[in-house]
Amino acid sequence: MESMQWKHKISPTPKMFRVEESAGKVMTTVFWDEKGLLLLEFMSQKTTIIGQTYVNTITALREAIKKKRR
Repeated sequence: MESMQWKHKISPTPKMFRVEESAGKVMTTVFWDEKGLLLLEFMSQKTTIIGQTYVNTITALREAIKKKRR
């Protein structure tokens, strides 16, 4: 569909820009303390957060704390 626009006869025609789909949303879980970053996790797209997701995240956080904050 062409856009309707008033212009002079000698004016150049307006450029039409191509519309592209965005990359989408990304969900990130971040844990930190006063010393800095502890854990940074990215969820894959179209993943539902369920109880097991929380268990996996908390387990990963405990491991990160053990490694970084002895």
